[in-house]
Amino acid sequence: MRLVSAGPLFFLLATLWVQSGCSATGSSMALHEAVRLHHDEGQLHVQAEVSCTRGDLEQVCCARGTREHESLLVTNAPASAVQAGLLALGLQPGQPGFWRQGPAGALEEQPPQGSAVEMRVRWQEGGVQREAPIDAWLDDRRPGPDALRFVFAGSRFVRTPQGERFAADLSGSIVGLVTFGDEVVACVQVVPDRVDVAPPRWRARSAVMPPEGTPVTMILRRPVAP
Repeated sequence: MRLVSAGPLFFLLATLWVQSGCSATGSSMALHEAVRLHHDEGQLHVQAEVSCTRGDLEQVCCARGTREHESLLVTNAPASAVQAGLLALGLQPGQPGFWRQGPAGALEEQPPQGSAVEMRVRWQEGGVQREAPIDAWLDDRRPGPDALRFVFAGSRFVRTPQGERFAADLSGSIVGLVTFGDEVVACVQVVPDRVDVAPPRWRARSAVMPPEGTPVTMILRRPVAP
């Protein structure tokens, strides 16, 4: 079951409207207290805060109470609210990536698929509004020719004793760096989530980041042509 058709999109938006008191002003619509859709600008704004400024990372953004110790940002928004907002922008979900070890121990990787997503962060520092691409806050331990890129993977549904649930709402995986296979937005570079299989890849670029707890707006949108 995938969140692709108008039916699931309507269901998600309607559910969020009821649960969070969705309100609209002009072309701007609040899907959750921490998620606002700016349709005319082609942007989704997610209110978050800086969570981790040092060490290895597995997430760009996670839901509160899940992976804060390994995520750049943490938000009070559920993953399904971000999913709904990206769908409302017209982005197409694909599928999360995955990895596995073959019989001989060789690593097999399948990159995630979906519409490309550009990500920026906006924050206040010394009374001045600042903004930067998310890769300005990340160091790649295995730099290569490909730039850091993200896609709208769309997570997936899983069966639980309570019925089908949106996997990312359970795990908190909103924007992933490591490939857990349940991210709403996924890094196209596949990184196994086991250090015995592959060494950590992403680290926080502490010197350029504001302190932990700093409020941040994470901006998601289609890539803008140069």
